[in-house]
This record gives sequence, C-alpha cells and structure tokens, in this order.
Amino acid sequence: MKLRIPRKIYLPLSVGLVLVLAVGLGYSQVWHKSAKPVVIEAKYVSFSGGYLFSVPAKYTANGTAMPDITIIYPKASLPQNGQSLNDLYPNGVVAVQPIRELKNDNLQAFTAYVKGVLAADLRKTFNSASDMRPVKQKDVEAAEIYALTPDGKHLRANYAVDFTQPVLVVAQDRSDAFKTVGFTMEDLKKTNLKTDLDQAAQAAKEVAQKLQKQDSVGLRKNATSGFKKKMATEQLADSLKKSSQYLQRPISIVGGLYNGEYFVAQLVFEAKTEGEQPSPGIVSLQKVGKTWKLDDLQLPQ
Repeated sequence: MKLRIPRKIYLPLSVGLVLVLAVGLGYSQVWHKSAKPVVIEAKYVSFSGGYLFSVPAKYTANGTAMPDITIIYPKASLPQNGQSLNDLYPNGVVAVQPIRELKNDNLQAFTAYVKGVLAADLRKTFNSASDMRPVKQKDVEAAEIYALTPDGKHLRANYAVDFTQPVLVVAQDRSDAFKTVGFTMEDLKKTNLKTDLDQAAQAAKEVAQKLQKQDSVGLRKNATSGFKKKMATEQLADSLKKSSQYLQRPISIVGGLYNGEYFVAQLVFEAKTEGEQPSPGIVSLQKVGKTWKLDDLQLPQ
C-alpha cells in the first residue's frame, strides 16, 4: 500500500503497546527511575527505509505502528488503534515512507514519478489543481507537491527526496512539523553519522540475539551500571521468561531514536499466525566510552 496517495488508507496501528511504549520511554527523552528525564535532541533513524531526520519539538516518532511507514505525531495527541492515515493527518501527524518504485541514480525516473504519479494522483484524489516546486536539498534533488483548494491554498503536503532509496514525506499541510521532518531528512548511507549508527544497530542486533536465547547473564554483562542496579539477573531472567512466546520469533530492528549518547531501538517481533499483528518492543542503549551498552528494555508479555 502506498503512502504517496492521500486517499483513505486503512493501515491499523499494531497494538496499543507500540504507542504506550513510545510514550513510556519518551523517545525524545530517556527516563532513568532515579533521576529526572534527560531532554535530548533526537533524530529518528529508519534502517528499513534508509533515512533519518530530526524529530520536531513536542513530537515523537514510531516506525512499528504501520508497515514500512514512520509516523511522527504530537505527544499530546496519541493515535488510536485502527485509525487510518487520513484520520491522523488532521491531528498534525506527519508520515514518511520510502518510495519503493524508485531507486537511486535515476533522476529522470524520479522527476517522471513526481510529475506523472504524485502530482497526478493529488489532482485526481482532490479533484483540484496541484502545485509542484522542484528544490535542492544538500545537493540532492527534491520536490514539494501540493493539492490546491479552489482559492489557491495548499492541501495535503508531499515532499519527495531522491536519496539512495527515494523517500516521501506527507502531512495535512505545510506545517512546521512537516518542514522539520522533510528539510532535515538525510540519506542513511551518506550521513556522517553512519559509522556510529552502524555500531548502535549492531549493538541492538546483539541484544536481540541474546533476547532470543533468553541469555540474562549475557545481557547484563554488556549493560550499563544503571541497568545492573535496577535489574538483577534473577529479575531479568523472570522478565524474559514472561516474554518467551515472543522472544522465540524472528526480530526486526526497524529503527529508533538517536542523539549520539542514547539509541532507543524499536523492535518488531514477527507474527506467529496468519491474521495476528506483529508485536513491538524497545531496547534502549547508552554509549559508554566508545561502546553501546544496554540501558533499558520493554518487551511484549
């Protein structure tokens, strides 16, 4: 299903746990029980989509609620299970998705797609004219595309960027949140943060492997002192046991929140049966010296 068309798309949010966890760890804040929340300037990193961007103030980002889509929403307006993107846009939600039909190094195909697909679909969907503005973003081709109301106002904002994997940003209008997400967008393969992000992703992958093995000793071995203080080996083993039905499934790390000191990885535990929703989880890592260490985790039970 394609995000690019602003028609009514019914992609149910996974389960409430996704969003509860998102708020629980704060994302743009990392919570330590013995201290006040530490406010950080967070970037959302999508490993599945190949992009990263700055999270707007008073917003959070979630990459597990809808397949292949990152939704960025106000912390004060929590999306509800079963809502469509059309339900979410009026509440200030911004959505990001890779344009899977396109690949890098084909500017002609990108331009044709923007004009012949995005702009055309907006005109058809809203039965209106469209406005397209080609732009440059850090030497990368991009374009803003809007449907126009009869009086010429912008309706349903689209921002397409020709990265290694081209990306599309969509919102109700050209809001500050839309501009923050779109104009800070970076190509994951070309960002100067790539080395650190690769190390964070590898650390999260190693944690996921230990989770599948229910290796409480191994998890605590490469954990922060704060994690060890609040989670004894026996407590951790008991927590893993309660989540064992999920830990036996394949685990994907779709992305997460990053600020250089913390990486809050968003996990997806594969559905076991047809018709079942995948289950989300969170692993928070802290960089101690040059090593990413386990600092917190929340698992489905």
